[in-house]
Amino acid sequence: MRPIGATGFSVTDMVERFQRKLQAEERSPCTVKQYGHIARTFLAFAQKPLEDVTARDLESYREYLVLQRHYAKNSLYTTIRGLACLFRSYGLATADALEPPRRPERLPRYLNEEEVHRLLAAVAPSPRDSAIVHVLAFGGLRVGELCHLKVEDIEFERNLLHVRSGKGDKDREVVLEERSRAAIDRYVTERRLTGTVNDRLFPVGSVTVERIVRRGAADAGIPRRVTPHMLRHTLATTLLSRGCDIRYIQKLLGHASVATTQIYTHVDTQALRDAYQRAKPQY
Repeated sequence: MRPIGATGFSVTDMVERFQRKLQAEERSPCTVKQYGHIARTFLAFAQKPLEDVTARDLESYREYLVLQRHYAKNSLYTTIRGLACLFRSYGLATADALEPPRRPERLPRYLNEEEVHRLLAAVAPSPRDSAIVHVLAFGGLRVGELCHLKVEDIEFERNLLHVRSGKGDKDREVVLEERSRAAIDRYVTERRLTGTVNDRLFPVGSVTVERIVRRGAADAGIPRRVTPHMLRHTLATTLLSRGCDIRYIQKLLGHASVATTQIYTHVDTQALRDAYQRAKPQY
């Protein structure tokens, strides 16, 4: 039986419709699950359909989360973002004025080059896993972008990967590094031999990619929890430390603003010291 609110509306129906819309927008499974939970929890609290919810109801819910549930800023930020998305999906502007708190800025976590070398060696026995980790480590793709790559997006003649409809629905080109190309060649050859037919380069989901990276890191003896996004941070940090212009890193990662990319200038303090030594005034 579906749970029914006090006014007769079905919380489950509203949440399922919301989650279907998120899936149609190709949101990650994690986001779909998280935002669905946020919607379900709020509707159970409100006990009324979304169209009857007022701005005051939302403020009361915010106060409840802070004062009674003791939500930290990060949790409150995610909840408010999820609620705003929920109301927009139903064509309602009720949550537009609900401001999320400023989150504390955390420096991105990344691997050193020796750790990435060990990770690549650990996944080498599997052509698929090796190709996936190479593309993440040398291309800096987001997991969703990697999962949506098609075979036709590889341009071997110019050594490029075409990332279609990345974050912000923007396309971009990513350099296909020679070792990544070799790993993809090996993987595509195996696919042909096994008779696999699929227009997607890697017909897997984000959960599978995360598992591949996590298992590879464990096999490589890396004690920390390693995620695909850490490889994106690792590429940016490594390029910056090796003197790559931050504007090129911005273009490679697909950041809309260089301000987003500038967080990596705070990560590699050795690069900062080296740059200062090269450019310091000779008073």
